[in-house]
Parts: sequence; structure tokens; C-alpha cells
Amino acid sequence: MPPDLKDVLLLALANPAMIAVAYWLGRKADQRQKIVVAALVAGIAGVAFAGLLMLLGLVEPKVRLLSGVFVSACLGGLAWASLGFAMRNMGTDRK
Repeated sequence: MPPDLKDVLLLALANPAMIAVAYWLGRKADQRQKIVVAALVAGIAGVAFAGLLMLLGLVEPKVRLLSGVFVSACLGGLAWASLGFAMRNMGTDRK
């Protein structure tokens, strides 16, 4: 039985670890190509946070959710990292 799409999207896209890591790494990226790396790292952070929630018993432990969380968090991380990269280029904090 596959996991519910609602559970996967909720754990991936409403994940504060994924959002924070993707935006921060997007701000630190000095080339557009590094946004992809930021998205992958955000996916890993999203899975780690979802696993922590499962370990603490706040979410029902379903290991099958984690692969979907990784893919969804990477896609969401790509959007947040792109936003961070765009904000870096608009700001005056260029280094």
C-alpha cells in the first residue's frame, strides 16, 4: 500500500529544516549551478527532520514516506534556494 500523497507533501513542503537550509544555501551560492546542490542538501535536511519527527513519535512512523519526502523536499528546496539566490543578487551584501 503506497503512502498518502498528503502525508508526503505535508512532511516535505511544510518542513522548516528544508526551508531554512535551502534559503540559506541559496543566499550563499555564488553561481546559479550551486542552487541544485542546495536543493539536494535541503532534501537531505528534510528527510532528517521528518525522520526525527517519526523517531519522537509526533508522526506515525512509515519508512516508505521518506523517499517521497526526499524528492518533494528537493523540488521545494529548489524553489527556496532559487528565491534565496535571487534575494542575494538583489541585495547589497555582495561579497
